[in-house]
Amino acid sequence: MIDLIASSGQTPAQEAALYHLNTGGSRMRARLALASGAIHLDPTDCTAAAAACELLHNASLVHDDISDGDLLRRSALTVRSAYGTGVALCTGDLLLSAAFMAASQIKDSMTSLYLTRMMAQTAARVIGGQSIELADQTQPTTPTRRQYLTATRAKTAPLIELPIRIGMLKSTTHQASAQSVEALAEAIGLAYQILDDLDDLQAAASTQSAPSVHRLHAWWHHQIPCRETDTVATTQRCLRHVRAALRRASTLATQLPTPLRGCVEELIEKLTVKAAQ
Repeated sequence: MIDLIASSGQTPAQEAALYHLNTGGSRMRARLALASGAIHLDPTDCTAAAAACELLHNASLVHDDISDGDLLRRSALTVRSAYGTGVALCTGDLLLSAAFMAASQIKDSMTSLYLTRMMAQTAARVIGGQSIELADQTQPTTPTRRQYLTATRAKTAPLIELPIRIGMLKSTTHQASAQSVEALAEAIGLAYQILDDLDDLQAAASTQSAPSVHRLHAWWHHQIPCRETDTVATTQRCLRHVRAALRRASTLATQLPTPLRGCVEELIEKLTVKAAQ
């Protein structure tokens, strides 16, 4: 990933992209892609596919921080905070272009074409989900649970579904259908997003800067004052949704081929542990 950005030429966007990538992150999508790609792809193509998925995800993060006006990510300044909104917008675009360049470097032509098409579809779904979230913030009423779930399915799940699908292009033996993979990604994505939103709310509450409406609508935390009285009850209600989603994911993961199944189950276990804390 670093090499792809480094080869793009010295610009403020390149500097900001390298800064962002060097702040770390879980690289969860890259690990999923490596495990999925190992089913049929050689190591070089696996690495390129993993880089494509991770770069696409990071492009979405940089753009998301612009939309949300966030100051910090991964305990470091966001690109928006460090370089300004204009450069951050260009940085997200640069990461997006690097993602498609990585996909083009896959030697297996069918996989390269498939991944490129899937990435375009994924990007469109994520953009749609983000637009739902932003549009809801302009409304005078609190968003509904259904609206939150719709935004999460569109914004978070596709970037989990994409790397899982990579190794399944040529497979005719695994049990997981396209529908079950989509359902798996939605379940993991919902759990992941709720836990992430709860982290945001708790961090904001600790600095007394923060909102807390119903915990399922945590994206409003930038606009609505916190009510201390409902904190415990609403948090527990959210965690029940998380645990239910992870149970669904665990059942669906049994249909996956190895080594992908083990990687997905490890992710589910980490989220389960986090939900119990």
